[in-house]
Amino acid sequence: MAERKQDFYSSFEQPNDNSVIISRGPNDGRIALKAAGERLHVIVLGEPEGECLTGCFREGLDRGVLRPNMRALVDLTRFTGAVDWSAIYTVRVMAPWGNDKDASRIAYVVRNNMFGALIKIAGVLFSNSRHRTFDDFDAAVAWLESDGRE
Repeated sequence: MAERKQDFYSSFEQPNDNSVIISRGPNDGRIALKAAGERLHVIVLGEPEGECLTGCFREGLDRGVLRPNMRALVDLTRFTGAVDWSAIYTVRVMAPWGNDKDASRIAYVVRNNMFGALIKIAGVLFSNSRHRTFDDFDAAVAWLESDGRE
């Protein structure tokens, strides 16, 4: 039986037949990626070092599981601490993320509106992708799986 698209995002720890999980860092500062096809799920826990982010993305690119036009769910609900902007910029230059014809979509699930500035800066850095914030996991997944019209 084929996995429903929404199930990809709801069962992070349970890879399906074609998903790959990549993780870096200790439990109090970890980045974890789950990738399959056109979908990417990123979880940020605690205050991870920038090398955790760059290491996960480098491995994903090297293994061929990350592509420039993915539908990404970024869970920031358990992120605490400072943003390592140099690491985010390093990820930016690793690949031509998104393009005008088929822009990637990135849904950020956040705990509060304090993440607004962070997402606006990410939108500038990754300008060929569409970015939206959500405080509801299901709404984020629904937007990712929609036809993309606002």
